[in-house]
Amino acid sequence: MSVTGRPRTLRRPRGRPRRVDAGRKIVEATLALLAERGFQAATMDAIAARAGVGKNTIYRRWDSKEELIADALRELAPEPTPKAHGDVRDVLLDYLHGQEREFADPRIGKLLPGLLGELQSNPEFALVWVDRVVRPRRQAIVDLLTNALEREELRKGVDPDVVADLLLGPPFLRLLFPLGLPPVPKRYSEELLETIWHGVAP
Repeated sequence: MSVTGRPRTLRRPRGRPRRVDAGRKIVEATLALLAERGFQAATMDAIAARAGVGKNTIYRRWDSKEELIADALRELAPEPTPKAHGDVRDVLLDYLHGQEREFADPRIGKLLPGLLGELQSNPEFALVWVDRVVRPRRQAIVDLLTNALEREELRKGVDPDVVADLLLGPPFLRLLFPLGLPPVPKRYSEELLETIWHGVAP
């Protein structure tokens, strides 16, 4: 209470919103530089200048340029996380629809050539990319399938790793590298899952 007896108005701390805002600006600046000038031009100095922050602000959040770029690209295409509960077939279909939405983003196509080149030429970035993006995405599907197998929702003997490959590989190929391939059907996710389901259903 104040000395007048009136309830004291508490001011909301200002530090945290500024920190969150700085992180958002850093990610957006990173994506913009990657799209406009490529991976080599997206240096920490250039990112800091574009975001309007000091390099120390970046290094308080990321230890390296490779980690920053991996996290920025992951935010561009948020991981379609499988739900923990529900019919496994419905969960897998939701996941495939999430991949369709992700790969339909025009920024993905613009950044993909540079990403593939950097993965080939920069071993450090490749390791960070696997650790922060590839492995968590794939493991989420493998864990979902393993749990469904234990609940006998899938045919006995089904290999979750193989099914994860079938779920992750075709959308990547058909939606990101369509040259020379037939048009993607409107119900592509449903048709893909239906084909896989015939081999894994109990």
